[in-house]
Amino acid sequence: MKAGKIIHQFMAAYNERNLEKFVSFMHPEFESFLFDSRDVLCSGIGDARRVYEKRFKENHNLFVTTLQRIINDNVVVESQFIEGFDSGKTIYAIAIFELKGDKVKRASFLRREVKQDGNALKLVI
Repeated sequence: MKAGKIIHQFMAAYNERNLEKFVSFMHPEFESFLFDSRDVLCSGIGDARRVYEKRFKENHNLFVTTLQRIINDNVVVESQFIEGFDSGKTIYAIAIFELKGDKVKRASFLRREVKQDGNALKLVI
């Protein structure tokens, strides 16, 4: 399966908050971290299951919209708008997914909170 299609299905499972379907796209050595700080969000499928189970349960309005997707072989980079994130925040993110075979092995994120300022959206830096 092509990388773009895998990430499309991966993000659809995220939007459905379907934990088992979501983790089924992960490589056994899956790891996720914040791009700028290198803080590890989760390491391994067991840890990912725990982190995302909590996120899905606590954020009933969680939804990611992919604004742009760039694919280079086994790497997919997305520009994302995430609504209903932790405590109802709106996030603008750059997500970098690296695949090994048909599974997501690594996901890194550059995230910024978005605030409404009148009719404009502003990034919180």
